[in-house]
Amino acid sequence: MRIVDIRDELAHSRSRKYATRPLRSIDKLIVHHSGTRGGTPKSFAWHHVHARGWPGIGYHYVVSPDGVIFKTNALTTVSYHARGANLDGVGICLVGDFNRSEPTDAQMESLTGLLRLLLRHYPRARIMLHREVRGSRTSCPGLKFPTERLPR
Repeated sequence: MRIVDIRDELAHSRSRKYATRPLRSIDKLIVHHSGTRGGTPKSFAWHHVHARGWPGIGYHYVVSPDGVIFKTNALTTVSYHARGANLDGVGICLVGDFNRSEPTDAQMESLTGLLRLLLRHYPRARIMLHREVRGSRTSCPGLKFPTERLPR
């Protein structure tokens, strides 16, 4: 599992800032898909900042199809990734549209490793799909996402 910290390389607002939280508040690990056929953390950050007007990228981690994990926000950051669960959730996005196809094996292996690592640090956290967040109206992370491959 390879984690590359690119927080300082991503687009961010000069005037808006995300709130912060104590790490002890983390109790959800929320899995997303980008809903796109491709993309990079940099393109997602640009879209979140310039098209949506957010302070920065909405995710804490982005997992590319080759399995590389990009750290895109500090875990103390209250980013915008799942309305109703941002205060206590960590957003993990896999690049791809999993309504059309499944994630790559490399993505699932990296996601599983990352989730296990985070669960060691935040043992009371539970793994959730974005669509399981109360009030969400989305199929995220896609109807073909293999939920049975997530750690229990």
